[in-house]
Amino acid sequence: MKRKTPLFVFCALLFLALASSCSQVSTKRKVVLTIPTHPWEKITGKRMWYTLKWTDGEELKTIHINQEQRSISVEVETGKTVLAVAYPLGDMSPFGAALTPDESKTEIVLTQEEGYLVSLLSDLDPDMVGELNYGLILNSILEKTEDVRKIDDVSLLRDIQNGDLTELSLKICEAYTVGPFALSNGIWESEFLRDPCIVVQESMAEQISLPAGVFRYLNNEDNMVLVLIVDREGNFYSYLKTSML
Repeated sequence: MKRKTPLFVFCALLFLALASSCSQVSTKRKVVLTIPTHPWEKITGKRMWYTLKWTDGEELKTIHINQEQRSISVEVETGKTVLAVAYPLGDMSPFGAALTPDESKTEIVLTQEEGYLVSLLSDLDPDMVGELNYGLILNSILEKTEDVRKIDDVSLLRDIQNGDLTELSLKICEAYTVGPFALSNGIWESEFLRDPCIVVQESMAEQISLPAGVFRYLNNEDNMVLVLIVDREGNFYSYLKTSML
């Protein structure tokens, strides 16, 4: 007489089979991260290397991008917001972009316009980053200013971490008058596309307007870089260094 398999045993075996099948279903998706041409690359005709970082679930991953490389295919966790930020020569003003769970893109192109914001947000806990409504944050900032670098990063990050992000969290900092200051004659090109160059005549640079932060200008003829540091009080400091290009 053929023995029957008890119903509960059959159900248990079925559950194990389904669990095994589900565990084999990938929770990752592939996306191509692309870095566009830097303003200084256009001026010098030379390529830069980059430090590229991106969030993947509970991890913040980092890779070196050489001068000949401009795109990289990575696997990221589905259902999570992904941030990607690339730093020219390791520490210059970054390019950045984000991919949200509702987007089906297979490629994201990083931009300078979003670089500052993405760099800020990537410092948050990766679990918190995965739940961010990045599009809402970016669009809310752009309604207040075209220059994302003017956002008050302390207020923004504090309120995100406290789960208390509101309209009041998005405070815009003023721009400060920098200069005049002594500098060798020539054209000093900003690393940031939206910022005008500094044209120096008679060894004196005219006044420019900048928010708080670090800013770099390249004199391609002299192969020198001017670094300007503007603090939150409007004080500024500067120094020159040899270009790494």
